[in-house]
Amino acid sequence: MNIALYGGSFDPPHIGHVRVALKALEMLEIDKLIIVPAFKNPFKPSVSADGMQRFQWLKKIFASTPKIEISSFEIDQHRSVYTIETVRHYAKICDKLYLIIGADNLATLDQWRDIETLRTMVTFVVASRDGIPIPNEMITLPVKEEASSTDFRHSFGSLGLDEEIENDITTYYKEHYEPTN
Repeated sequence: MNIALYGGSFDPPHIGHVRVALKALEMLEIDKLIIVPAFKNPFKPSVSADGMQRFQWLKKIFASTPKIEISSFEIDQHRSVYTIETVRHYAKICDKLYLIIGADNLATLDQWRDIETLRTMVTFVVASRDGIPIPNEMITLPVKEEASSTDFRHSFGSLGLDEEIENDITTYYKEHYEPTN
């Protein structure tokens, strides 16, 4: 079985995340795409929305996409989980493992825990972003989308999602967080 893992904070999820997932299904020869929201990203000081809340939003967003599964693996650990831990967890159930990251992660990739082991266990798939160059040894997912979770938290602008889900997310953030400028 070939699996692609797509992790991140998804704080909140937006159309850019959807486009990355759908492009991966289109381009990669995979049986399943597993989206893994982080409890807390080791490189970020905090998350705005609770892990299970973000998990539920992702379940709703991808409910009609059969090859996509939303995993609570990292949230269930109740701590920051390093990518290598998640990869080891899923490597047991597949023949080939792809790891989808955004191009914005390339700058810190060498700081990831056990990066050399990780490089031997996965094929990196990189979603294009902000014109950041992607190394030739990695698969490029060409995605054109300017949506940003950070921008949303600053202004509560559009997420580009289904109206019902988008309203739910916007209401949650408006009730729990002040936008920052």
